[in-house]
Amino acid sequence: MASFSPIHQSSSASSVVIFSAITFLLFIASFSNAQPVSSSRPQGVVLAVTKDASTLQYLINIKQGTPLVSESLVVDLAGEYLWVDCDEGYVSSSNRTINCLGSECLKLQSNSKSCQRKPAQPGHKSFLACIVFPRSKLFDIGLFREYFNSDFVSTQSCINGSSTGPNVTVRKFSFGCASTSLLTGLAKGVKGSAGFGPFGVSVPSQLSLALRIPRVFAMCLPSTTSSKGVIFVGGGPYKIQPGIDISTFLTYTPFYTKTNAFSNSEYYVQVTSINIGGEKILLDLNRGEYPSPKLATIDTLIPYTLIGTSIYNQFTSIFIEKAKAMNITRVASVAPFDVCFDSTNMISTRVGGLVPTINIVLHRENVVWKIFGSNSMVKVSEEVSCLGFVDGGRNPSNMLVIGGYQLQDNLLEFNLAKKRLGFTSTLGRQTTCSNFNFQ
Repeated sequence: MASFSPIHQSSSASSVVIFSAITFLLFIASFSNAQPVSSSRPQGVVLAVTKDASTLQYLINIKQGTPLVSESLVVDLAGEYLWVDCDEGYVSSSNRTINCLGSECLKLQSNSKSCQRKPAQPGHKSFLACIVFPRSKLFDIGLFREYFNSDFVSTQSCINGSSTGPNVTVRKFSFGCASTSLLTGLAKGVKGSAGFGPFGVSVPSQLSLALRIPRVFAMCLPSTTSSKGVIFVGGGPYKIQPGIDISTFLTYTPFYTKTNAFSNSEYYVQVTSINIGGEKILLDLNRGEYPSPKLATIDTLIPYTLIGTSIYNQFTSIFIEKAKAMNITRVASVAPFDVCFDSTNMISTRVGGLVPTINIVLHRENVVWKIFGSNSMVKVSEEVSCLGFVDGGRNPSNMLVIGGYQLQDNLLEFNLAKKRLGFTSTLGRQTTCSNFNFQ
């Protein structure tokens, strides 16, 4: 690597010009590496989302490498970057390990990377490589050290927020080149994980930079294993058949982040209370281990919302009481749920079974995330439905973790630039997340 000595007062003007020119060329080269291969600039990109029946994880597909090969990945809302299994069948002529001093390595969280000299290989010199420590709730943290690489990635563009367009390909897309052992706990057949966390190297951040589109993504998860949801990257509109722009119905709240050593940085929202059928539970989350008082997190790897025991006991007690007043009969528990009901006498509505509405009150009293029967009740048999909330224990890392089931058929827009979450139910608009026009 070339080195530059300080420019002293006695240096010639030509030296200053040369130094400036080199700096400018390095900047241009760095920026061009993030450009799409295709010449046209898309309005945004879309990713189809499916739900795995066994793990209840949400999956997307991208194409990667040279030649491009389709890969199935688990969506991780707290993940820092995309990582794939490089041990089994990853063959690409454009796959390169990133230099530890490269801009993409510098964007990584300091506690999730290191540098290690990579031995010389045919046609390539030895250099200081970027090493990452993949982090997940699904495996023991700190056991894995992997190269941070770059390669081609291709996905579908989006036209006017309403349908898919031509594929767009990004060169030098950064990813963790991981070992097969990291696939433990993931859905069968997947190749790795796609991180959508609030990071500079997350999937939406890299796509936004490369394609020069807004640093905004919206997630609309499917409610069945036989349908497709959608993830938009690049901002709205978000048009779902029959031509409804869901972005016009969004309610907004700030989101917050924190990063601890060997800990995922998740999206947190302020929750002041939970209201069930008019009865309020105040949340006392002002404890030292939380990033700020009364913050709850959102997690796609958790299938059902977790509530710390002290709040959970109040929550279920009030729900049971309100359900009883609606002539809904409680029945025996069905694991992993504690509270179950006879669903034969539940009235069906457009937003699920008619049960007590759960209102999560956010940073202001008039900013409310409403959870109707479609997102609160889980059908476990033809005659039994259970409350889809689970006891998170007496000393949870987060008192409230909003899980995947409660996110389904809701559009969530994460504005990474403004640190703002927009949310709305699609069912309340007489459509679902599965009604996007994938062509």
